[in-house]
Amino acid sequence: MIDNQHQVDYESDQTPEFLHSINKALEKLISLAKVIDSTQLIELDDALNRILAVDIHANISVPSFNNSAMDGYAINLKENQINTPGKFVFEITDRISAGNTVSILEPGCAARIFTGAPIPNGANTVLVQEECKVIKNKFKIKVDRPILLNENIRPIGNDIQSGDVILSKGKQLQPQDIALASSIGIGKFEVFNKIKVGVFFTGDELVKPGNTLQQGQIFNSNRYLLVALLNKLSCNIINLGNIKDTLNATCDALETLKSNCDLIITTGGVSIGDKDYIKPAIEKLGQLNLWRIKIKPGKPIAFGNIGHCTFIGLPGNPVSAMVTFLLFARPFIKKIQGANHYLNNALKTQTNFDWHKPKPRCEFVRVCLDHTTFPAKANIYTKQGSNVLSSMVWADGLMEIPEKTTFKKGEILNFYSLNEMLS
Repeated sequence: MIDNQHQVDYESDQTPEFLHSINKALEKLISLAKVIDSTQLIELDDALNRILAVDIHANISVPSFNNSAMDGYAINLKENQINTPGKFVFEITDRISAGNTVSILEPGCAARIFTGAPIPNGANTVLVQEECKVIKNKFKIKVDRPILLNENIRPIGNDIQSGDVILSKGKQLQPQDIALASSIGIGKFEVFNKIKVGVFFTGDELVKPGNTLQQGQIFNSNRYLLVALLNKLSCNIINLGNIKDTLNATCDALETLKSNCDLIITTGGVSIGDKDYIKPAIEKLGQLNLWRIKIKPGKPIAFGNIGHCTFIGLPGNPVSAMVTFLLFARPFIKKIQGANHYLNNALKTQTNFDWHKPKPRCEFVRVCLDHTTFPAKANIYTKQGSNVLSSMVWADGLMEIPEKTTFKKGEILNFYSLNEMLS
């Protein structure tokens, strides 16, 4: 979804040499993202990874009553017994389990108590059962150490205070978030609706896995890569599969998807070859805003719109498609989904390799972390071609090497974890 009210001016890219910087391209992309405005109520069991559409306020304190943190004995300490040396003996006058109503404990007396049980009125500390010796036919306990006030007592509101914002709008719900909401009695979440993403794939050489390859053909890995990446982001996917490599077929696919989708993503066909039809098709039906970025792998990227439907065209080589999806499409999608944390996070990490030749474009190389050293160091994959999909399986993440840079091993650079970018 493009925010048409916040269109920006783009530099002229009439010459093939003009390339947008990565940061500027991402900034433009994010600035045009419009958060989806439709929401729905869902059950807690269905809430994992959905984006919260409202702040959640606690309407109770947790715990809502003082309770015991341990199995043991609640004591009503007299003033002269507080933190004083000596041996103490307390008479056991009550037994309190979780779920019991609050009772009254007289000064100098003890109540057998269990974890989570309410602290009786008058009790001001709880002793762990292992520190208490039961005597006098189990009617009394003996304690041989000084005793402090409020030991092992969980006070009202120790976890959550009534009125607190416990979960903020835009949070992607994790198991612990769902548990926290349930602890204050929340039975449903209001979340943003899933966005609808249309996909199709160009290239007459592409063959569906399971079929037999003919001379010059390749299996279509990008289809399954892109669908899996979108599923990771909890998108609803409309998949047109492979289409013919013609301008008319490309326009027809775009027309089919534009009314039913918030976003259309494709791979391939965004360069300037004779059979690269994505760019002319978008320009015919809508607007193309940027499409060449100073990055390797993945220079040719198309971004535009057909009416209110956003279009992102990724490169055709599988590594380029995955890298550009993670660096550009993922933050854009998370922004329009309503997530408040949508940008990729970089960790400063040492290289375990040299970089001898300065490159004209910023490179995102596939690396694996060596945890046998501290701090961990990044080893580079020997083959960095944009067609080497095995490098993405091997890698822990991507390391950003600035343009026109050389360095020796030990250089500190930005590392982007694949585990984090795929969450």
